[in-house]
Amino acid sequence: MAGLIAAVGRRLAAGPAQPGTFVVFRDAHGVVRAQKDAALHAAHRDALLVCADGRPLSWIGRWRGLTAMRQVPGIESVEALCRAGAAQGWRHYFLGGGEGVADLLATTMRARVPGLQVAGIETPPFRPLSAAETEAMRERIRASGAQIVWVGLGTPKQEMFMAAHAPHLPGTIAMGVGAAFDVATGRIPRAPKTLQVAGLEWAYRLAREPRRLWRRYLDTIPRFLLIAARDALTARKAPRPSETGASGQTGSSAA
Repeated sequence: MAGLIAAVGRRLAAGPAQPGTFVVFRDAHGVVRAQKDAALHAAHRDALLVCADGRPLSWIGRWRGLTAMRQVPGIESVEALCRAGAAQGWRHYFLGGGEGVADLLATTMRARVPGLQVAGIETPPFRPLSAAETEAMRERIRASGAQIVWVGLGTPKQEMFMAAHAPHLPGTIAMGVGAAFDVATGRIPRAPKTLQVAGLEWAYRLAREPRRLWRRYLDTIPRFLLIAARDALTARKAPRPSETGASGQTGSSAA
C-alpha cells in the first residue's frame, strides 16, 4: 500500500497537464476473464498500475521473484489514499455504486479523514451513456478539479469505463475499486482477518451469496489454478524477472 500511495503521489505531483490514467486492482476472477476478453486484457496493459487485489496473486508474484510484492486490496486503498493525501489537499471524486452509495461513501470518508477534499459525487445509470451524456459527465469531472476518481462499477465494467474515459480527464487517476463502495460504507461486511490472511476472502463471499456467486467460482477457481500451473511451467524455462520488473505494471504491482 505504501508503494501505491507513493506512485499516486508522484503522478499527481507532475501536475494537472499529465494525461489521465487509472489503476486496476486485480483478483483471480479478473485474471481468468482477461484470458478471453481482449478489451479487459488491453485495459490491464494500459493501466498505470495493476495491483494484486487478491492475496493468491501476491503469493504467485513473490514465487516468481518479485519479493517485495504484497496484496494491495482496493477495499483498503480508499481510506489509505484519502488519509495520505489529506495534507496535500488531494481532491476526490466518487463515482459508482447504487443510488446514494457514492454520497454515503463521501460522507463516510469525510468523517474518517478530517479536511478531506471531495470534488464531486456521481451515480451513473446502469444503461450505456449517450454521446451527450458521456461528454457531460467528463466535463463535470474536469470542472470539479478532481485528481483521484474512485470508480465502483464492478469488473469488467469499471476497467472498461476507466480505459475509455481516462484519456479525456487530464490530471486524474481513476481507481477501480468495485465493492469497496459497499464495504467501506458498512453495507456489506468484509471477511474476517483470518480468512483474509489465508487467501480465502472469496470463500466468505461465496458463503454469503451462494446463489449469485457459485457459478462464477465453479468456473474461476479451476481455470485460475490451470493458469497458475501453466505459468509455473513457463517460469522454469525462463529467467525470473528482476525486482524492478519488466514493465511498469510489474514493477508497480511489486510495490
